[in-house]
Amino acid sequence: MTTFTVTLRFQFPAHGEKNGIRYEVRATSKSNAIRYAKVMAERDGHTGGHAVGQGRASFKAVEA
Repeated sequence: MTTFTVTLRFQFPAHGEKNGIRYEVRATSKSNAIRYAKVMAERDGHTGGHAVGQGRASFKAVEA
């Protein structure tokens, strides 16, 4: 398992989200790290039905 830093960025970020929202994830690959980060972002309320007005969301994983 490797540690990845997954950054969530929005098309129209709030002031405090301009640098993105970061998640430290232990996974076997970048795609698995992004999958886990999506679940965590949903749980934290950053994505989902109630997170509107921020445009598209993108996730990028980098090996830490």
